[in-house]
Amino acid sequence: MKQELDDALVRDFPNLYADRKSDQSPFYWGFECGDGWEPLLRKLSAEIEAIIVSMPEKERKKYRVKQVKEKFGTLRFYMGIAHDGIRAAIDRAEQESAVTCECCGKPGSSGSVGGWLSVLCDEHRAERQKKKR
Repeated sequence: MKQELDDALVRDFPNLYADRKSDQSPFYWGFECGDGWEPLLRKLSAEIEAIIVSMPEKERKKYRVKQVKEKFGTLRFYMGIAHDGIRAAIDRAEQESAVTCECCGKPGSSGSVGGWLSVLCDEHRAERQKKKR
């Protein structure tokens, strides 16, 4: 993901992404996915941040992102701990990623390009296939 999108998510959701710059966290490497998923990550982050902010202050630091990445073509959003409301929001975002182009955010479908599963729109799938030739 572009640095400016990464920075904006971290700035806008400070409780959730408080460990972003910690070299003790896998999240040190940032958002390991394409720019097209930024809107669904923003929506998910807003849901989780609202839940975190509603908690007593001493509880908030338990709810931090550990890693955000693409794996097997879809979004993976890992937290150290999460309760049912947070897990449900994560499940919805991961399901949405399965039909959202990782490059541009348009509707997409899962398929293999060069041996890698990706969710891409027709335009980006054709572009990647052309590069693989």
